Amino acid sequence: MVATMKYISITGHTSEMNHVVNRYLSRYDIQLEQAKHSLMEPFTTLNPFAQTLRKAEKFSEIVGLPPPLYVPIAEADAVNLVEAATVAYDHRDERLRGLEARLVDTQQQIEILENYTALDIDLHALGGLEFIHFRFGRFSVDNFRRFEKFLQSDMRVMFTVAKREKDFVYGVFFTPVMHEEEVDAIFSSLEWEDMGLHFGKQGDNPLVFAEQTLESRPPVFGDSTTPAAVIQRLRVEVFEMERAIAELTHGSFSSVCSAERLAVACAKVKQLYAAFDVKKFAAISRGRQVFTFSGWISDTDADALEREIEIDTLVLFTRNTHEGETRPPTLLRNLPVIRQFEFFTKLYGLPEYGEIDPTPVLAITYTLLFGLMFGDIGHGAVLAIFGIVVQKKWHKNLGGIMQVIGISAAVFGILYGSVFGFEFEPIWLRPTTNISQTLLLSAALGAVLIAFSMLLNMYNSFRRGKIAELLFSANGISGLLFYSSMLWLMVRVIFQGRPVTSLVVVIAALPLVLICFKHPIENYFDGNGFLPKGGVLAFIGQTAIEIFETLLTYLTNTISFVRVGAFAVSHVGMMHVVLQLSQGAAGSQNWIILILGNLLVLAIEGLLVGIQVLRLDFYELFSRFYKGTGEPFKSSNFNRNEG
Repeated sequence: MVATMKYISITGHTSEMNHVVNRYLSRYDIQLEQAKHSLMEPFTTLNPFAQTLRKAEKFSEIVGLPPPLYVPIAEADAVNLVEAATVAYDHRDERLRGLEARLVDTQQQIEILENYTALDIDLHALGGLEFIHFRFGRFSVDNFRRFEKFLQSDMRVMFTVAKREKDFVYGVFFTPVMHEEEVDAIFSSLEWEDMGLHFGKQGDNPLVFAEQTLESRPPVFGDSTTPAAVIQRLRVEVFEMERAIAELTHGSFSSVCSAERLAVACAKVKQLYAAFDVKKFAAISRGRQVFTFSGWISDTDADALEREIEIDTLVLFTRNTHEGETRPPTLLRNLPVIRQFEFFTKLYGLPEYGEIDPTPVLAITYTLLFGLMFGDIGHGAVLAIFGIVVQKKWHKNLGGIMQVIGISAAVFGILYGSVFGFEFEPIWLRPTTNISQTLLLSAALGAVLIAFSMLLNMYNSFRRGKIAELLFSANGISGLLFYSSMLWLMVRVIFQGRPVTSLVVVIAALPLVLICFKHPIENYFDGNGFLPKGGVLAFIGQTAIEIFETLLTYLTNTISFVRVGAFAVSHVGMMHVVLQLSQGAAGSQNWIILILGNLLVLAIEGLLVGIQVLRLDFYELFSRFYKGTGEPFKSSNFNRNEG
């Protein structure tokens, strides 16, 4: 359901602003908004913790510990500790600085060499070439085409492609030393980008940058010196350097405090920054004596906050009757089993404030329709177990949804008499032996759900005061009467064999006439005249199109639900195929084929059914009563945001 929101204000002397921030805004979920008042101005003081925050974030990465749940440290102590650790870190010894520079250098080498892993070239041997000049680099794609057109057949140069991308072609060219200058000039004219890789002699580390000396790095190569092999060795080196840097880095500030204590100080600094940042929503009087925080809060939290502030003599609580200058945000509050389906609701869009929350409807219909389409005890149980794993390991709402629909599939498996494709006596019906009945029941269920969605649209229209929408729209009272009449007419003709009389036609057509005149009636009550601005002909043309669209929508939406029964039948049919394939000679069972077949059906059809049910909910039901244009509630509670 959509929580009822209240627009409230908290006012006090500016000396008590920290009191309000730390006592109330850190505990209650309020969407603060910049108060607009002719006698007030925004709070524009710069956050004094901004620079310390950047240092704290850097040390949080260095320490690598999870954020502490409790930060028992004073404000000044936390700031001083982070600043002292920064001074100690900036004075770290030359060995640590050298390792950090070497790590960056090695990572750059890996990044460049990854473009040449396709080449089976002995980099060690390249270091011993005396009469051959070579360069590793890249062309733009256009310049590479020019090279292919004019220079590929030139006997002075040999070019080997290593990698092709959308914009660049990587490779290496070779040429005799006697042609070095002219070949370099040619490649330079083609905007050749040299990667800066050069190679030492035998016994040295052959891979260095142009600006780097051989002595700056020890040898890292063994027998294999292809680019791929070199990258593997360099990655081992990176791992060892990162471990050594971490140990030396912790030692650089160990004289100041322990890593655990520094993590607490960093968490406190982040908290201080967030608490001060909330003040940007405050409005300050021109004399800077009074402040006001204003924003949206749920009615239950508003009651609790008001009771708490009543005994606080330092601040004043106010409920604003004008409800702010913006529309209320949408905050959904549902039971846990329904709350996980909010994941699907938010894919479509949040309800506007005052609209019905479609999440309970979605939860019930999605669970029911999935079970009807995917009824199998075994598959449902596997799906539910997999949902438990997803929720426990990755903490995803999708895991909870899978558990619910898995149970639904298992229940309908009992009603259908199916477990992993094996059949037993059904409690209700077997889709494959009652195909026509299954499809008719699906269409009937669809008609009921469509009618129910119309009732929800009427409720939304009534709550928002849209009387014309309530009475005359295709999803209002007139639409429901017309749709019900058409269903009654179909039952009367097809199932009862009774003739269509003039009275029946009049009863069915009257609501459609009211739907046609929705816009003129709406214009009349708005004081804009009965006929639309385009005149009678425009009205007739527009009405004809709307009638056709309305009739087509009713028909296609109802028929669309036939897929519920069709998928139930196809599921049983697919499992029959799996059982036939797993059936060996002399009636023996091939369990490998049976298991793989079940897994394949579970994966493919389970995904298809999940998508189809979501489509039915979104297009056949939601589109009738739900806009999905609500603005989400954004809590300014910095403790919650930090967590």
